[in-house]
Amino acid sequence: MTALGSLGGSRIRRIDAPESELLALSLSGRELRVVLLFGFGSGRTGVGLVPERPHGEPASSLVQKLRKELEGARLVAFEQVDEATLALALTRAEIATQLRCDFRARTIALWREERAVFSWNVPGTRSNKPVSVRWPESVEELLSQGPSLLEQQAAAGLDAERAALSRLLRTAQKRLQRRLVALAQDMARSEQAAELRARASLVLPHKHAIARGQSAIEVIDYTADPPRPLQIALDPARSLAEQIDGWFKQAKRFERGAELARAREASTQAEIAAIDALRLQLTEATSDVALAEIAAGARALGLAGVGRALQQSTARSAAKPERKPYREFHGWKDRSILVGKSAEDNDALTREHARPQDLWLHARGHAGAHVVVPLQREEACPEELLVDAAHLAAHFSGARGEPVVDVSYTGKRYVRKPRGSPPGQVTLEREKVIAVQLEADRVKRLLARERFD
Repeated sequence: MTALGSLGGSRIRRIDAPESELLALSLSGRELRVVLLFGFGSGRTGVGLVPERPHGEPASSLVQKLRKELEGARLVAFEQVDEATLALALTRAEIATQLRCDFRARTIALWREERAVFSWNVPGTRSNKPVSVRWPESVEELLSQGPSLLEQQAAAGLDAERAALSRLLRTAQKRLQRRLVALAQDMARSEQAAELRARASLVLPHKHAIARGQSAIEVIDYTADPPRPLQIALDPARSLAEQIDGWFKQAKRFERGAELARAREASTQAEIAAIDALRLQLTEATSDVALAEIAAGARALGLAGVGRALQQSTARSAAKPERKPYREFHGWKDRSILVGKSAEDNDALTREHARPQDLWLHARGHAGAHVVVPLQREEACPEELLVDAAHLAAHFSGARGEPVVDVSYTGKRYVRKPRGSPPGQVTLEREKVIAVQLEADRVKRLLARERFD
């Protein structure tokens, strides 16, 4: 058991996982307000302290569970369970709890009465290498280790974004290469067009002399030197006039397709060259700015999924705070309610931060904020939480001040963003409507419980 001086007796005021392999506990005590970090990533396993809370991904189900169980808990002691497991002894409402972090098994667990009541596997690949961690002897040593965890986190984030962009560019280049093959086939059909025109021209003088049902015709090819007889197959089900017309039309289509293919070939080769240049830049990129320029170049080429690819890569929790497109309020039983800040932020909240199982609300028939209630999978939104969220949707809309407001709500999975629609505009499926009789005291209470980061 390790005392670590001034950290003893401090309370957990906030829990975050700014990225999947980093757990951050914001501690508040008489002498210190610091953030305790647990790092599970390759090359950055261990613990450390930093003065400011790192920013990154929105709260996961793990974070929400830990917040519910541990926020407000008092830190009693630091315990070394074994060579790869560190624990915090905590107490809240006179209930003793241990938060155990097993760095070898990559698990986070809550223990009570010598048994695990909750366990979570940290995403990622478990290393076969020996893992050894320990609690430092002093707060100063923890503070010295904290920045390295964040530096390694930022480097890991850069590597993840670089890998995501590389995959995107490589996939786009393969798609363009396949297009070149298809275009070459289209251009090759121009030779078939010449053959079709020649065939139609040879039998054209005979189109009224040949009856339907004949399967072949013999003509003299005067374009050959010397002229020679030529057997041409016919379709017995069609008249010769129809076949001649079809050959001319098909030749015209092939020629037009070949012309378009030649034009597209040039533009496709230019796109491939541009992607080659971006991939070369990517190998040399060592900063956020460089990656942002490459991402902008990919967007300029019209590559779909740039933002999604970066979002799915490991989020970085650099020292600079991330701007969130929403405000966070605490409603019934301290549950989070997210409110978009603007029309553009509404889109970002709904498309990038809300999960499929979350509840989505908006004042019906009025311009206003998108409101999201984070929910667990298969969880039904409690009635009081729904009413709180509906009050915020009404308050942050053009209906503010009206005594009764209709608020639409549905699962986020049923919210669609029409292509080309203005910022904030969406369409809903399985829409439900709640008529909210606005309670001034409820709105005042919700606004007073906004969380400021």
